[in-house]
Amino acid sequence: MKKICVHIVIRVDELMQELLKRTSYMAVSLSPDETATEGWSDRWILTGDELLWARDRMQEAYDRINGVVSAYLSETYVPPIQEDVFNFVLVLPEELSSGTDGVVKRTVREAFISYVLFCWYIDRIPDKASYQMSLFEENLNLLRVRLNRRRVPIRRPVRS
Repeated sequence: MKKICVHIVIRVDELMQELLKRTSYMAVSLSPDETATEGWSDRWILTGDELLWARDRMQEAYDRINGVVSAYLSETYVPPIQEDVFNFVLVLPEELSSGTDGVVKRTVREAFISYVLFCWYIDRIPDKASYQMSLFEENLNLLRVRLNRRRVPIRRPVRS
């Protein structure tokens, strides 16, 4: 059975840019202060100062995602460990549906983002934290489904 190799590279700076976009939240002020004018707003932002904190959460997400894709990880090629990059080298069957590699990459990226946002929201806006955790778990389930979807049925040897 032929195999294809998919190298997934997730860069910390790309994740941080997306996290900054998604945490820039403008809302009507909850301040009881009479001096607040209409349109005044609070801003929730994951700042660049929180990069070390975010990297720790990204490492936690990497470990959880690694558990899902572990059956597909390459045993022969282990990418070098880099500080600002998360690597996955997956060996997938050729019978996988076309375009699956792109969907797998996007799903892994979204899983990283939703996990870090879950951890970030848990301290700031707990109501949104459960939604982010459900997105993370949904991305892990979607990843499992994508990795198991085939164009042709799986044939296992049968003893006669």
